[in-house]
Amino acid sequence: MITIHNVTKVFNKGTVNEKIALNQVNLELSPGDFVTVIGSNGAGKSTLLNAVAGNFEIDSGEIYIEDKNITNLPQYKRAQFISRVFQDPMLGTAGSMNIEENMVMALRRGSRLRLRKAISHKERAFFREELRKLGLGLEDRLTTRVSLLSGGQRQALTLLMATLQNPKLLLLDEHTAALDPKTAEKVLDLTCRVADNPRLTTLMITHNLHHALSVGNRTIMMHEGRVILDIKGEKRANITIEHLLGMFEEASGAKIENDRMLLA
Repeated sequence: MITIHNVTKVFNKGTVNEKIALNQVNLELSPGDFVTVIGSNGAGKSTLLNAVAGNFEIDSGEIYIEDKNITNLPQYKRAQFISRVFQDPMLGTAGSMNIEENMVMALRRGSRLRLRKAISHKERAFFREELRKLGLGLEDRLTTRVSLLSGGQRQALTLLMATLQNPKLLLLDEHTAALDPKTAEKVLDLTCRVADNPRLTTLMITHNLHHALSVGNRTIMMHEGRVILDIKGEKRANITIEHLLGMFEEASGAKIENDRMLLA
């Protein structure tokens, strides 16, 4: 269970540039939930993920993972519970290191440092097996420097690394937005497979309304720092993008003409 309770974050407080990015946000994710998050720029989507990841202190509220209050836990300590994949494929991996070196860092994240052989035969066999699941041929390129991979290959590797330790929560911050459409679809398909075995609790920001309704089991919409819609179950299964836009207008009081205005 992931619980976000009355979380508020204000940037530039007390100045002319004051911005309420999160306004008493409440959200609960059950184990195995795959939640897509949509909303226009400035709605609070990325701020919500950053608050959960611990990128900054929130002004009020609490964040729990299961029964552990992580509200005041620094980012590096949250890493034992939370994994994240960013929009930029270059951010999740070390380009100057090879594939197996990146993977061993991900596998040992949060472990106590001690003298040991760099990479064991058992770990190398495990890496090959996991990489084989990607279907990209990377299992035969363990010693290839990551900087030589394409953006899609690098993002697929980042996604795999983020899930090696079965985190309590996987954060996906528009992780297909920087990829070409064909590659983005492949990475999204991989995302669904990786998140489903074992079933990971996942929070994914997207600007693609089709993906928002077709991926995962639940969609939330944010507006002006609040969650204004939470759609799941049969209602979500039968909803169309046009219906979703109408629900946004009703819930937000904002008039939009098409999905481009919503996602601008």
